[in-house]
Order: sequence, then structure tokens, then C-alpha cells
Amino acid sequence: MVVPRTLRLTSRDDIIVAVPYLVGFHPTDSLVCIALDDRRIRFVARLDLPEPSALDDFAEPAAHTAVLVARYASVVILVGYGPADRVAPATAVLRTALQMIDVDVPEVLRVADNHYWCLCGTPDCADGVAYDPSASVVPAEAVYLGIAPLPDRATLQQLITPVTGPERARMRAATETALRRLAGLLADGRDPAASDGQQPSTPPEKVVHDGVTAVDHAYECAMRGDVLSDDDVAWLTAVLMVTEVRDHAWTTGDGSDEQRRLWIDVTRRAMPETSAAPACLLACTAYLSGDGALANIAIERALHADPDYRLAHLLGHALQTGVPPHIWQAAITGTTTD
Repeated sequence: MVVPRTLRLTSRDDIIVAVPYLVGFHPTDSLVCIALDDRRIRFVARLDLPEPSALDDFAEPAAHTAVLVARYASVVILVGYGPADRVAPATAVLRTALQMIDVDVPEVLRVADNHYWCLCGTPDCADGVAYDPSASVVPAEAVYLGIAPLPDRATLQQLITPVTGPERARMRAATETALRRLAGLLADGRDPAASDGQQPSTPPEKVVHDGVTAVDHAYECAMRGDVLSDDDVAWLTAVLMVTEVRDHAWTTGDGSDEQRRLWIDVTRRAMPETSAAPACLLACTAYLSGDGALANIAIERALHADPDYRLAHLLGHALQTGVPPHIWQAAITGTTTD
């Protein structure tokens, strides 16, 4: 993930305490790569910790991560979460890959059971050092900045778990009505002179207008803290199937907490056949706010709904290659960056 806010890290304890705030959740069985340039955190990447038997397979993702880091950072701190027989070999592979392309790795730490160990030959913590999160200023600074980690990645996934029970039944009925309404508008806009019965290459102007109105209404409600009705969510997810409407939504997105809450809610309530677009819009919003973990989970949801959904693939590629959010925003809005 790309880090949008500043946390001051002045010690190893601060680094350890800060990692959950930087990745969005408390990592387990993970290798976290904190990339710095000019003493500033540029972004944070998390890799699954490989089993010892799969260490050879870890070489490729380690090399990919190293190349990504080298584009934006000159120094990396590695923090592994798990047992020594898994963390030490994995960090050694990634450290070697980084050093081979001239990225400095001054700290390699392993964290377990509220202790950390140095794996880079530093004798003062080779036997393990207890750390106390409450003794660090990082949690207070994070709260002030509005950053709060979740317990684990599974909890993050639960944020967009589809609704069930009576709520799902209501949304199913509302969505079927919305899709019939959309089909009627599209049929009304079909060229009567066309003999092949095909849809026009561009949607009718009224469809785009009504869709853009629905998106703008949703954003206005989000800014007021209002929750959309079932009918509004159903209609919004229907019109987002129109590319021009979806593009209006993602090019006018700003990464705000209000829009993040909106797209979490809409993604949860969307039916499978209409969920790819709102999940992608959640990914865009999370990406722009620097929440790479949520962005990846939202992309997974979009691709589960539609494996060929192009925007999800574009976003996934941008995240994998470490394109900074401001570069992405400039590209989609046609603006310039400093």
C-alpha cells in the first residue's frame, strides 16, 4: 500500500508498533516491506510468508517486489511475522534480491509474541526484545490521523461480505426492478432503423444522464452521512453497468472516508451480477486514500463477480507495479502532477 499520511518512527519499537497501521491490519504469517526514500516512507508491501518447503517458489515474488521497491525507494526495512524457521529464510531471499539491485536493507526484524528479533547481525536484540505498544507515540499519532488497524485480513474481508437473509431478499427484488427499468430505457433508445436488433454502440443520452444523476446523488448522500435506500442502491448498481456512468463515478471519486463508506455499503448490498462495478469503485477509493489492503480485497471481489472485468485488471496491475495514487488520479482525470 502507499502511505498517505505521516507517522514519525524513531526506533525499532516504533517500527514494530506502526506496521499494523501502515498495512491496515495486524499481520500474521507475513513479510512486510517498508520502502523509504529520503527518510520518508514511500509505500508498504506485504507478502505471504512461504512455508520452508515452498521457499524456492518465493524467489519470483521476492524479485518482483525488489524491482518494484527500487523504482521508488533506496532503503527498505523488512519485518517478518511468524516462526524463525519461516521468517529467516524468506527475509534472506528478499534481502538478497534487494541488495542485488542496490537497495539498502539496514533492518531485518522478526516479530512474535510481543517480542522482536534482529536478523541482520545486530547483537543487542538477537535474543529477542519485548516491546510495549503503549510506550510508543505511534498509536496516539495514528488515532489523531484517523488511522486504525483491523485485527487481521479476514476482518478486512468481512467489511464487504455480501448481505444475507431478509436484507438480501429485499435487495434481490429491488435489483430485479432496477434492471427491468434499465432495460426499458436502453430499449427506448435503440435506433428503430437498425435491422439487426443490436444495441447501439453508445447508450442513450437519457440513460447516461439518469446514471450520472444517481452517482451524484449517492455522493451527496455520503457527504451528509445518509445511507441509501434499497431502491437507490439497486438503481445505482444497475446504471453502473453502463461504462460511461461507472467512469463518471471513478473519475469524480476523491478517496474520502465518506466515499469509502458509501462503496463499502453498496458493494455489500449489490447482487452478484451487479457487484463488479461498485467493488471496483471501492478499490479506486481505497487506492486513492492509500489503503492498498482494502483495494486488493475489493479487486478480488470484483474479479470474483466478473473475471474479465477490465477496470479490476487495470487497478490490480497499478497496485502490483506500485503506481502512486496521485499518478493514477492524474491519469484518470487528465490532470498534471508536480
